[in-house]
Amino acid sequence: MAKQNKTVKASVLEDAWKLFNKNKFDDALSVFDALLQEGENLDAKYGRACTLFRIMDYEGAIAELSELIDAQPANVSYQHTRALIYGADEQYDKALQDFEKLTEQHTDNGELWCDLGGLYLVLEEYVKARDCFERSADIDKSCPCAWFGKGSVALYMKEYKKAHEYLNIAIKLDAKHGLAFMARAETLFCAGSKKDAVKDVKKVLSMDKGFVEDFKMFLDDSSSDNNDDRKQKSRHKDLDDEDAMEVY
Repeated sequence: MAKQNKTVKASVLEDAWKLFNKNKFDDALSVFDALLQEGENLDAKYGRACTLFRIMDYEGAIAELSELIDAQPANVSYQHTRALIYGADEQYDKALQDFEKLTEQHTDNGELWCDLGGLYLVLEEYVKARDCFERSADIDKSCPCAWFGKGSVALYMKEYKKAHEYLNIAIKLDAKHGLAFMARAETLFCAGSKKDAVKDVKKVLSMDKGFVEDFKMFLDDSSSDNNDDRKQKSRHKDLDDEDAMEVY
């Protein structure tokens, strides 16, 4: 009977993660909460933390993960996720503390080095970021994120030839890496190759139809704002004319 109950819980947990992966976060949260109401379940608690992260309840997610870390201090996923959330919540000192501790303990984890490099990029510590991305690429040369990171650092440091080389590798490893295409487009613009840069921008637009629609909506809103501004200026002008008539 106990075995059957565990099997049912595992199945329900799997369903919750399926909802999470489909971006149905409210539904996923309900299932994780239901599992937690039945008793202690670290997997469900971690699922709840990840879901809270995705709906931008950073405080709630961090609280859940801190409890998980207390329960299982050696679990890398818990600490890694908390570090990411600290970063997303702009608590950079705490994110740095978590990441530096993790990379000291797990020197061969390329993903950790990559994310620490991303944090250093945000902090504009480009030399440290480059070192992290190079460590990550040395661990796994087939990781597109490491090469994208190296390319981004080179771009920020205005080393356009290197940036182009590294971003080419990232795109070769992941032909749908939209950010790498955009970074390469910026590199090409900076290097004066506008025609090739436009090709990369068009490539991104063709890959992400949602971005095109969002951009159209932005343009529509901007046009509306401009029209409102013009109307406001017109009204202001009319009022000024009326005031002038009264003076005379």
